[in-house]
Amino acid sequence: MRDRAKAIARAIDSTVAQQDQANPFSGSSLVPMLILSLVLTFAGMIVAVALS
Repeated sequence: MRDRAKAIARAIDSTVAQQDQANPFSGSSLVPMLILSLVLTFAGMIVAVALS
């Protein structure tokens, strides 16, 4: 029973460590987010002009 609890604890620890590396506020994640937001903004403008 203790081995199973230890295995679960290790899995949780590794999951938390992976989530820390995938921090959305890290610099490597901000650039794609910025590009995507710009693309979506311009696409929304084009759709708005087409519908008006």
